[in-house]
Amino acid sequence: MKSLKLFLSTDLLYSQNRKELSMSTVLSSKKVLVIGVAIFIALVMQTESFADQGWEVITQLPPKRGAFATAVVGHKVYLIGGSVFEKAKRDKGILGPYGISTVEVYDTQTNAWQKGTDMPTPRHAAKAAVVNGTIFVFGGWNGPVDFALRKYPVNVEAYNPRTDTWVQKQDMPVPRVDFGIGVVDGKIYLIGGSMRANREEIDRVDVYNPATDTWAKGREMPTPRSNLSVAVVGNHIYAIGGLAGWPRVNFGLTVIEEYDTTSRQWREKGDMLDTRDWFKTVVVRDSIYIIGGSIWKGVGFAREYLASVNVYDPQRDSWNDIPAMPMPLTPQGAAVVNGRVYVLGGAGDVGKGWDLFPDVVVYDTGFRAVTTKGKLSTRWGKLKAEPQRQHQTP
Repeated sequence: MKSLKLFLSTDLLYSQNRKELSMSTVLSSKKVLVIGVAIFIALVMQTESFADQGWEVITQLPPKRGAFATAVVGHKVYLIGGSVFEKAKRDKGILGPYGISTVEVYDTQTNAWQKGTDMPTPRHAAKAAVVNGTIFVFGGWNGPVDFALRKYPVNVEAYNPRTDTWVQKQDMPVPRVDFGIGVVDGKIYLIGGSMRANREEIDRVDVYNPATDTWAKGREMPTPRSNLSVAVVGNHIYAIGGLAGWPRVNFGLTVIEEYDTTSRQWREKGDMLDTRDWFKTVVVRDSIYIIGGSIWKGVGFAREYLASVNVYDPQRDSWNDIPAMPMPLTPQGAAVVNGRVYVLGGAGDVGKGWDLFPDVVVYDTGFRAVTTKGKLSTRWGKLKAEPQRQHQTP
């Protein structure tokens, strides 16, 4: 009987201990779960706070400079050519000469500037594209204010940031200014713009292959235009806005046209929200950010400068907003590094007439690039804060 009682007592004690152990395990699991949820919520709040911080002034352009080409390699932003505008006067524009060779490099990790080797050809309003870490520079012009005396170089120059050296490449088929540029599958697309001083818009598409240093013709854009902006999402190129009718009439365009580089076909998308021009575009996680710009008022050179930033989703053909920039302006350059949008300098009107601004401002979208080394997953990237209001294109 004692043995039976001892067995029962031992069994009961074991059961009680097992229950206590199970309760302890459950409590520990709940603690881990609570801590995990708390960390998750904190990370979500941190990510959302990135997107809610708005724009921040972080540095200034070394000289008062504009109309430069912008390119990104790694965590560095390269400002190439343009014109130094130290003598720019309110309401008087730029008196020239136009075009410099200067290369300046902004390190987004150290917030510091350094000089690069000068570009061989001075250029104002050139365009740049990056393929395999090499920067290719196209088009632009240089010379005095007088249109008749300006030069429109067709030579293409390539810059290697690793060696800080330039090499000459195959010339462009035609001289070109105010065009759009984009890269798909290692090929560089030059779209629209105008040729030389006649300023007449073109629909021409030329494709440069850096691997073979050769040019080919692309399918013409449906709408001839200059001063357009181009953005690339996947294997699709988006030609956005621009001007038509210059110099007779300054018609601002809202049309967006999509070029499928595989089928070589164009199709029209929904219009922009307004007729802004002289804006910049960048792409973050397959969304196109249309930054600043101006709206022509229909009389002379009178313009309304914009601080707003519209975000276009080409898959849904829909629009969002993010917080406006600190001041309305036409950006001189724009770039994206690891989910952060950088606007480099600008021109605008602060109530005292036209002026140039050297500020560099940054907006953190909260999105981070995906790698296999402990970075945020694609799913986690979707947790970035959504813009405040949405416009659905009809």
